[in-house]
Amino acid sequence: MDEAWYDDEAGPMVRPYTITRGRTPGQHKQRLDTATQVVTVEPRPETPRLELTPEHRAILEACHRPVSLAELAVALEQPMGVVRVLCGDLLDHGAVFVRTPRSEVSREILEQVYRGLCRL
Repeated sequence: MDEAWYDDEAGPMVRPYTITRGRTPGQHKQRLDTATQVVTVEPRPETPRLELTPEHRAILEACHRPVSLAELAVALEQPMGVVRVLCGDLLDHGAVFVRTPRSEVSREILEQVYRGLCRL
């Protein structure tokens, strides 16, 4: 990495608000939580209105199989808020597909998990 943009103690000197152009995760119309699975749409659609940054490209490369937002944040070494904004950009332009897990779990599923754990 270019020495001017990296400090051994502080890490990268590019601040998160620079990567997202000042946007926050709350500005996206669909809620993307840490367990949301992201996968690249194949073949990739043309995205003329979206200028792909190196971070956008890294997300597209990492998501050939479903990956959670939490895993992406770790892999890209970026804060969760940055990953949410960038995935929101890609989602808006049809470059990725997202699937959010159900927010409520039925009693039946919990009982099945409990019985499975008891068998271990």
